[in-house]
Amino acid sequence: MKKTALLTVMSIILSLFCFSQNKNEISIQLSTKEAGKNLLSQKPIIGKEYILPERIQDFQIDTVNNYLTLQLRNLSKNGKWLENKGNVVRFDLEKNTLKWSKKITYQVESIEQYGGITIYSKGGKSYCLDNETGNQLWEVKNSVLFADPIEKIGLGYKIKQFKDPDNTLEGINLENGEVIWQRGINREYSWNDVFYINDSTLIIAAAGLHTLNVNDGKGWDYFTITGKKDYSASAVGTGLGLASALLTGYGSITTGYNLIRGIVSNIIIDSINIYFASKEKISKLDINGNVIWSTLLPDDLTSNSAILLNNDRLFMINKGYAFMGYRQLNFGTPFFAAFNLNTGEKIFLETISNEKKEFINDYDINGDTIFFVFNNRISSYSIENGILISNKEFDIEKYGDLKYFVGGHVFIKQDTIYASLLELNPHRYYLYTKSGKTLILNRNLETEGEINNDQFYVYYLKKGDFRFIAKENKTFILNPMGNVVAEISTSRESKFLNNKLFDKHENSFIEIDLGDLID
Repeated sequence: MKKTALLTVMSIILSLFCFSQNKNEISIQLSTKEAGKNLLSQKPIIGKEYILPERIQDFQIDTVNNYLTLQLRNLSKNGKWLENKGNVVRFDLEKNTLKWSKKITYQVESIEQYGGITIYSKGGKSYCLDNETGNQLWEVKNSVLFADPIEKIGLGYKIKQFKDPDNTLEGINLENGEVIWQRGINREYSWNDVFYINDSTLIIAAAGLHTLNVNDGKGWDYFTITGKKDYSASAVGTGLGLASALLTGYGSITTGYNLIRGIVSNIIIDSINIYFASKEKISKLDINGNVIWSTLLPDDLTSNSAILLNNDRLFMINKGYAFMGYRQLNFGTPFFAAFNLNTGEKIFLETISNEKKEFINDYDINGDTIFFVFNNRISSYSIENGILISNKEFDIEKYGDLKYFVGGHVFIKQDTIYASLLELNPHRYYLYTKSGKTLILNRNLETEGEINNDQFYVYYLKKGDFRFIAKENKTFILNPMGNVVAEISTSRESKFLNNKLFDKHENSFIEIDLGDLID
């Protein structure tokens, strides 16, 4: 009781900050609170709590300057929608001072930070903001959509209202706003993926594949179709935000058609080759972008897909859906195919559903068998010849729609130990359903039991020998044996930086120093 009373006293407001920019006043209350318990030392874990006047939608931490950027955005009165207007707040975590705040309309404005540089975008322009004051330093007629925080180079397209999207990608020096290179990369069907393949080179999936050196914009191009224009549909407004408009190229533009995107696969890169499937073909390229082989795909069937390597074969799982904006819609027909890895020759291509509006929710390979999860059934096929092995239907009135196989990131408590379901029994399938129950299946897909989903913990972070699992707004830190060494009041959305854990909840933000425990 004495300890609780002491913490109550400690939680008295230590600071009250007010800042005004353009008549925009924000107050932040700072207090300390008990955020958890170290079970090794039996001591409380104390955190700093920042209380804001509005709901916190998201946050970023600038590790260069130790700044916190909070996006404040309330819900509608019925709690179903996000308000379009809110505030962005910049806070100094080291000095506990509010630097500045700014009103923002989220649908047409954004503020991001990259390696200590703050970029504000609005109306097709980007502005660099002074970290200390929020004042504008420079302006460029381009909305930055991706940035390299090390090289301090941003990438973006010019937006032209009521015109076809400009496909000229620009590289922008984020320190002064100068355009340092230009490169034509078609974004007609959106960017499907972007990631680094070395320190300075990106691979971009956009109407094909493109490599791009962020310093000079140079690289190779491989062109293919990754979407479809449905001219039979009337023009619609997507309601997407600015970032979505940048990526898709149609977020704020009247197109005259509905654009269906995402008719692509994942990208597989080994040491010397790249594998990729589009709407029209599946291909193997060398690391320099030269096509080694391409095999045509059935135009009326192909949709969003997944590819994977297995021995000397390249497998393709065609899922039976694509996207319009961010809405998933039925498209194409699910099929399972295999291709010779060296020649691209089709070994088999089998449609695995003849019903309309049916798509693959999940899949898993075990030995020489692949399992496909649909809404009401699981089908198994041979990976040798693509022949159907079995088809098991489930009572969706009882279980709800089938969703996916639970993987190694889901933990459950057994006695005093926390372990993943797959660690506890790797010879069973765990099928997550919409009813709130997960079915335990044997290799014959026979139901052997059920687990309530509220028993699950999600493994979301590993630091050293410690694993972090969460359930709702509670995190449990596990040692290598699966024993709990600490409990803290944070969710799986929390972020770990410099031995500190950061998280938000409604209108409060918490900073928890775990240095003593982690060290």
